[in-house]
Amino acid sequence: MSFSNARRRPSPAMIVALIALLMSLGGTATAAKMLITSKDIKNGTIRLVDLNKHTRKQLTAHARRAARADVADSADSVTDEATGDTVSASSDPTAGDLLPLSADGRFPGSVLPNVAARIYNSTDEPVPLQIPGGPVMRLTFDRVSFDTAHLFDPSHPTRLRAPVGGVYLITTNVSWQIAGTYGLNRAVVVYVNGNAVSIDQRPPAQETRQVVTTLYRLNAGDEVEVGVGQDEAGVLNADAVGDYAPSLAMAWIAPG
Repeated sequence: MSFSNARRRPSPAMIVALIALLMSLGGTATAAKMLITSKDIKNGTIRLVDLNKHTRKQLTAHARRAARADVADSADSVTDEATGDTVSASSDPTAGDLLPLSADGRFPGSVLPNVAARIYNSTDEPVPLQIPGGPVMRLTFDRVSFDTAHLFDPSHPTRLRAPVGGVYLITTNVSWQIAGTYGLNRAVVVYVNGNAVSIDQRPPAQETRQVVTTLYRLNAGDEVEVGVGQDEAGVLNADAVGDYAPSLAMAWIAPG
């Protein structure tokens, strides 16, 4: 045994072993005199190296949390020593209760935007012969099935207007006047701010009905319209069929 080891203080484990030995030799009376209580432990008599690894880890974590609490109280920010990330308190906190999240960490549906509308026309709309390269006629609407966020303005009867940005589901229905099967095309186009974003174009049948549905990201203020074209006759109606057609609907479904 080296000189340095010989002078080393006994560990708590060694003290416990000595007590056990004394109990076995001298009985309970001797052991009672040798028991160590909290009054017998003085500052500096137990060192960190005398503790096991698990206890040292717990004490270190506790000390770090206490240090972070002191920093947070004084500077409203905490630095994670493990990652280096700084977490700061909000300088402009929002009053009110915290929102509970779903099991997958999403906000409940009650706090998502409720933005949807569906409009239709109660009368037939005459659609003139489409001139190649010419402007495409826009359908008009005069009835509202529902409108949760004032997307429709009757003074602008051709359009729905997005009140907030996000991803929208857009759909339109057109039922053409029953006619002969000659001609080349019936076309229904969804426009956003005058630009075509989705189209259905097909040869006519005796009774032609078309649906165009698309997902599209809109900004607040974007305008959605429906264009129609036909090359069969001088005028061909887009028939009014209850609130089925002609119709235009859109609904916000997700942030963009």
